[in-house]
Amino acid sequence: MKKHSLILTILLLALTAGHGQTNAYHPFPDSHAIWIGTYWYYDPSSGCVVNDDYNLYISGDTTIGTYLYHKLYKNGYMSAPPCLPPGFYYYGQYWSAFRQDSTNKKIYLFKNGTDTLAYDFNLNVGDTLPITCLSVGFNNYIQSIDSVLIGNQYHKRFWLSNNYAALIEGIGTTLGAFVPIAPPFESGNDLWCVRINNQIVWTSSQGNDCSLTSIRENYVNENQILIFPNPFSLTTTLKINGNFTNAILTMYDAYGQQVKQIKNISGQTITLHRDNLPSGLYFLRLTENNKTFAIEKLLITD
Repeated sequence: MKKHSLILTILLLALTAGHGQTNAYHPFPDSHAIWIGTYWYYDPSSGCVVNDDYNLYISGDTTIGTYLYHKLYKNGYMSAPPCLPPGFYYYGQYWSAFRQDSTNKKIYLFKNGTDTLAYDFNLNVGDTLPITCLSVGFNNYIQSIDSVLIGNQYHKRFWLSNNYAALIEGIGTTLGAFVPIAPPFESGNDLWCVRINNQIVWTSSQGNDCSLTSIRENYVNENQILIFPNPFSLTTTLKINGNFTNAILTMYDAYGQQVKQIKNISGQTITLHRDNLPSGLYFLRLTENNKTFAIEKLLITD
């Protein structure tokens, strides 16, 4: 009888400890974190599927207003076979910044000059996912809640309706850290793995490689191009993080053909006009004295 009571006590303690782990909120990492994944979409202008295999990583902090934000950068490899052989690498693109409200279990994203709710982890089974910058237009609801081991701790996992994706505390979603929360339709996202402090803490069930060959994982390019708006329909503004003299901006279509070129660029700001270009995917290359400083992708829409 005593032996049975001891076993029961041990089981109850184990269950209590496990439940306590999943009830403890786990915020996003604030440094030394890398999300590795892919984004793909169908480009009707070329008839090709564009693949963007990337590393999204935290590099430094910034203060905007009264809030502290963690800056996010991307390195990756763009390809669109057979339209864009063999593809190209890009490095150190500033992507956005995020801040945390750990008390209320919320994450906010600062992108294109706007601070917007990205995640609210105060959720129960049956709750509808709140409208955020990542979930606009989709009536997702929480179908079930369990936990998943992240490193050496259990984090809450919130499965969405139809089980096409899950929200995970401290990770984002199984689609990516900050990507649209929507089932794939002519475009989609997949998170392959997450590394924190050089340790793999989470991998997808597909068992993808947690490294991208020839892609530096935390390289920040100081000579980046910030494009706003992107996509655009008539004009867009390019702001160059650097002071160039007699630089050249060349624009290519999805087939790698040159469609526009602006020479003798000096300063930091360029206004780019669509002119008669059709909608679709384009690539920008900034050069100075025959040296490439930045490569960016651009979308034109009707």
